[in-house]
Amino acid sequence: MPPEDGTVTRGMDTGLFEFRHSVTLRVRLHETLRVLGSSAAQTCLDIGSPNGALSGLLRKQGGKWHSAVLSDEAEASVRAAVEDNVHRLTDRTMPFKRKSFDAVVIFDGLEGFHADDAFIEECHRILKPDGRLIVNVHHEKPFSLVRSLRSMLTAIRESPGITYTGYTESQLFSILKHGFDVHNMRSYSRFFVELVNCVVTFVLDGFPRELPESGRSIRRTYLIASPFYWIASQLDLLLFFTRGNSLVASAKRRAWRPRNAPVLVDGRSISEAVLSKAAK
Repeated sequence: MPPEDGTVTRGMDTGLFEFRHSVTLRVRLHETLRVLGSSAAQTCLDIGSPNGALSGLLRKQGGKWHSAVLSDEAEASVRAAVEDNVHRLTDRTMPFKRKSFDAVVIFDGLEGFHADDAFIEECHRILKPDGRLIVNVHHEKPFSLVRSLRSMLTAIRESPGITYTGYTESQLFSILKHGFDVHNMRSYSRFFVELVNCVVTFVLDGFPRELPESGRSIRRTYLIASPFYWIASQLDLLLFFTRGNSLVASAKRRAWRPRNAPVLVDGRSISEAVLSKAAK
């Protein structure tokens, strides 16, 4: 039973307010739905939703949904937005039977697992034979100003938080290739929106979420940031030729078969040997 002091209602209203005013959250949902397709009459799982509104809006697409969360704060946000089927993950093993889901959507947190390949294998276990996997991750780009700013703000807080190292396209493909056929991979969320989001996240991290007045502080922050988000989204239109700071991959399950590159007797891969020979 939900508490009668209005805590759940405030949590649900705050989460929806954040979603409506955060360009990054709206774009993440848009890109996810774009590759997910129809979920009607299917059993699906979303993992690592940073905002309960994402889980709630996914459920409106149809089908039966479950949500797996990675933190107490995320659990409170998701439980405020949905009525049931919320599960807390304490490690990379998920509390579901084999071949339980038609689709698994990873919103966030893959970088937080030290053995991300083992976590993907666990996703493979709980997917049906023709199941689909949708993965959102931070995009690792060389010379990224956003990554540098994020690292600097994290250092100011003196808290490591979530690891934001991210993945390149080839790195993400390499952990999916053993059990999935990757059909689509695209980047989204470009520089200016990510820049505003870094600052907003830094400010929000300074609010103790357990206090009643924190909801008002969060709303005020997003109201102030809203015009900056809009300006940033317009500026990002000029950067259509650049790669975004997030990646979304769509993959279809197949039999698990490790696809490791062959290694020579000296420990080098064939590609390394060819490049070494060409450099001489």
